[in-house]
Amino acid sequence: MKFKILISLLAIIAVAGCTIPGIPGITPGPLLGTGSGLEITSFTAQPETVYSGSTVRIIMEVENKGETTVSSGKSIAYLTGSNIEFSSIPSTDMVWHDTSQYQTIKEMKSQDVVRGITGSTDRISWTLTSPTIPRGQTRADTFIGRVYCDYKTTSQGSVWVYSESEAEASRTAGRSLEKSSFTSTKGPVGLDVTVQPDPVILYTGENTFSINIKITNLATGTIYKPSNITYDTTSNNKALISDALNKVKLNITMQTGKIEITTDECKGNIEQELVAGRPTTIICDFEIKEDLTSLTFKSYPISVSIDYGYFTERTATVTVQGK
Repeated sequence: MKFKILISLLAIIAVAGCTIPGIPGITPGPLLGTGSGLEITSFTAQPETVYSGSTVRIIMEVENKGETTVSSGKSIAYLTGSNIEFSSIPSTDMVWHDTSQYQTIKEMKSQDVVRGITGSTDRISWTLTSPTIPRGQTRADTFIGRVYCDYKTTSQGSVWVYSESEAEASRTAGRSLEKSSFTSTKGPVGLDVTVQPDPVILYTGENTFSINIKITNLATGTIYKPSNITYDTTSNNKALISDALNKVKLNITMQTGKIEITTDECKGNIEQELVAGRPTTIICDFEIKEDLTSLTFKSYPISVSIDYGYFTERTATVTVQGK
């Protein structure tokens, strides 16, 4: 049995505005690619310049650009930033304050590209009271809006298996052998499933094949273990420990009794890590359990899915003037 994890290297390319949002105390790093899911399409402060003791609305607009409906209980909007407190009475008049740091996101229905239907949108807002700044002075504060969400990305397809004699007969007749074809749902983390060899040709004494599962962060956010945070507005702890970052749960399903996984690290709902957020390829071996003496050719359906949490963020800046 073999198990290999191949981690491809990313070129370090500086791209303006393309960063991985980090967690407090961790500097964001560069990331290339595009993905789909819950996206913050706008994050603005209105107005952008205010006097001490004024109110500012922070407005976040979210759209579901993925192919999976996200329930309200699996996502949440979060606001943080410099010099901000969330309480009815702030500890000092030098900070911004509001009563609620978290906002519920409504159920976000998925888009349907085939029928030309866009995904759901939602608008979330916070109303903040500005701090007191000495007369004649100004201060610029930055606010960070973040969306946390749990996702599932699924790739489905079939593995074609031929006997040696059938493969030779097809070549002699000039017919092409069928190859595997896997299609994935759109999400911020991508699944690319390939078969080796493809198609599978079983020679005398052989009954195994392998699939390669490549997992890639396609968007500009951060992956974390699914259900690692609570998606409610009453819990104040949304911190993600380092051990929770860049990890997904992998699950493979197939026809019971027809084929089975022989790689232990691929069995069940297994945790897989994308080291430093880089693309990772997992190789899983399978054994055909059927009697192959009368095999000509056959296809075996396989479904690969990953469950994971994901967050993206945007920033906005407001300048306070003393009076």
